[in-house]
Amino acid sequence: MEDIALQYISCNLCGNSRIKVLYQIRAFAIVKCQNCGLVYLNPRPHPEQMMRVYDSHDYYFSGGKQTEMFYGYPDYTKLQKHLYFVADELMRPVRNIAPGKLLDVGCGMGFMLKRFQELGWESYGVDISSYATEYARSELGLNAYTGSIDKFDFPENYFDLATIVLTIEHMPDPRSSLQTLHKLMKKDATIIIATHDIEGLWPKISRSKWQHLFVPEHFFFFSHKTLKRLLIQIGFDIVKMTETATLASVTGDGHGLRIPIKLIHEYNLENIAVPILRYFHAIARQLNLSDEVTIYAVKR
Repeated sequence: MEDIALQYISCNLCGNSRIKVLYQIRAFAIVKCQNCGLVYLNPRPHPEQMMRVYDSHDYYFSGGKQTEMFYGYPDYTKLQKHLYFVADELMRPVRNIAPGKLLDVGCGMGFMLKRFQELGWESYGVDISSYATEYARSELGLNAYTGSIDKFDFPENYFDLATIVLTIEHMPDPRSSLQTLHKLMKKDATIIIATHDIEGLWPKISRSKWQHLFVPEHFFFFSHKTLKRLLIQIGFDIVKMTETATLASVTGDGHGLRIPIKLIHEYNLENIAVPILRYFHAIARQLNLSDEVTIYAVKR
């Protein structure tokens, strides 16, 4: 294991440097901005070092083995059916929008991107992992580009829909990435962002044992409040805040999926279970019992 080069940063939401340490996990501190409430990792590994982690085969096929630098996925390819299901659930609130050009930021190996394409969207994906995007291109025949969103020369006012699913927490600079994405989207285009919510009930109860404190993979730990504030600052209007059924059911252990969700897929029980799951997740989000959030917003 190479030495970890640590980097200290200011708040990505308000620029303030006044912080309170919430949890200390090995060499890393999870801190909360005393001005705006954003929670983030500080210090953190240098982004270039994490890029090498995401670029490796082991990140997507860890066999459930966790290291000092990542949790990863036991076998990412086994998640295809689940990610198709999540893609369908994400698109339900925007099913009345006529398919156009879609950009999936953090597309990984491309399973959700493939599903968006099957639903009629002219789909493009970006991801910093050359390993993942090569799979998306060669195995799935997708328009998948390697690198960060800031590095690509897409035309401005080009995309009708953008998705960022369980990715914004990994970004070194979410503000800059969202500003770039805002320029690439058409006026009134929709953005869907799904991430974990650190202000939900379960994070408050479990504290430093919260299941989504993937350190140092996750640079940021948004709440529904801080994510909404960031989107509004950049130039988006919030349309809907909800929770996507089973979105965060992927685990870093040997199972890959939480057992109840895994059984639903294995025995094709989606038609029976999904309406119940949707209702449960909607209530959980409304009462702030959840630890995940999906926000739909439009570009002003």
